[in-house]
Amino acid sequence: MFLEKAKEVDGLIFDVDGVLLDAERSFPEMIRRAVERGWENFFDGCCDIPGYSPKHQQVIKRHGAFNDDNDIAWSLLSAAVARGGGPGVCLSNALPTPEMWEEELKTLAPGGDAAEWVRERFGEVVSYEKILQLCQDLYFGVPGAQGLYTLETPMVGRRWDAFGLPVGIYTGRDLKELLLGFERLGWHDFPVENAVTRDSGVLKPSPEGLRRLCDRLSCRYPLFFGDTASDQMAQAAFGRGLFVAIGDLLPEAALRYDSVEVALADLLPSFQ
Repeated sequence: MFLEKAKEVDGLIFDVDGVLLDAERSFPEMIRRAVERGWENFFDGCCDIPGYSPKHQQVIKRHGAFNDDNDIAWSLLSAAVARGGGPGVCLSNALPTPEMWEEELKTLAPGGDAAEWVRERFGEVVSYEKILQLCQDLYFGVPGAQGLYTLETPMVGRRWDAFGLPVGIYTGRDLKELLLGFERLGWHDFPVENAVTRDSGVLKPSPEGLRRLCDRLSCRYPLFFGDTASDQMAQAAFGRGLFVAIGDLLPEAALRYDSVEVALADLLPSFQ
């Protein structure tokens, strides 16, 4: 059935992290360090455990409301402080475990406003602006410290104009982060008007980014490649085309592949 539907595909839309770029050593590491440094620097706590784990990542990325990794760092630190932050307190006594966080997230709708939920759930206990600056310093780098973005590696081996179909990007990155991603991919000349980023105010799981890109690319039935629940929800709300899950976060997805290249070879062999 999917191979028949794939014959209608007239455009390709990609998420970035976990799809085009392996960002496992950048954004999750950024979140971990931001929580730990925030705990130590702002609340005089001690860090005896990591501030973010792969299990936290799995729980959050399968939820759908946290498409901005800065929000993840801020929300976890807010929860930890609300549970008992203070001078000398160990992070292990305050940071929600992945299991606890999964229960917390049941009070947040998958397409809900994460920032509003954090404020209602935990109060204004942590400055968002301070955590945002900390995350940006970690990701982009500061004098004497290399940015974590340099650890990202390509997951595709071709240029954006070598797929045989129009290409768009729908990402939770802002434009500055996306341009660094293009640097890693070697896509320096990608037309940025064919990308919907966080700066636009359109955030997954909204389908609006897919609508805009289909209009710009003049396509009706796209393949949308993503790796998280927010990607899958955006495609479902859009209602056209096919969603292709990359990686192992969404094992229940009807179409799931280890990489974009493998997916294209299976679904669109005529374009290889």
